[in-house]
Amino acid sequence: MPTQTLHPRDARHLLRWRPAHLLLALFLLAGGTAAWRMMETSRHFVEGGVQVETEGTKGTISGGELVLDLPVTVYNGTDSAIVTVNMWTEAFACPDEDSPRRACTRLHSSEQSIDMHVQPGSSGSESQQIRTGLPQTMAGDHVRVKRRLTGITSDVERAEQHQEGP
Repeated sequence: MPTQTLHPRDARHLLRWRPAHLLLALFLLAGGTAAWRMMETSRHFVEGGVQVETEGTKGTISGGELVLDLPVTVYNGTDSAIVTVNMWTEAFACPDEDSPRRACTRLHSSEQSIDMHVQPGSSGSESQQIRTGLPQTMAGDHVRVKRRLTGITSDVERAEQHQEGP
């Protein structure tokens, strides 16, 4: 059976070159990752609205103190830039994960004012960490964190506030 040989300048020689396979795989991986991120981000956008997510919020008791990790992600589908997000955070020590709130001890309550600059049609993330002491007695060592959105300020609202004065 006769074999076909390629001319030395034939571009198909590149397909036999292993580094070209590696470069092609890296190119496809980078393009696929970018496309995946765009699809993931686009499913969070609400046309004409803002979506705020707090996924990843957690509280732990470590070294005799309460440690709260408080991430916030903002998806801005409005025509204005988002400049501030306000969240109310409460942390409780409970006997176990399913305990009713009345069986828990309140460890922390505060409002976070998170300065962000999220342009229209984009998203942004910030994360804060709060460390605080613990009371003498607690209902348990399972930490439950509850967060509630209390306000969003756009660049338009901030400009109006500055025009009105103090």
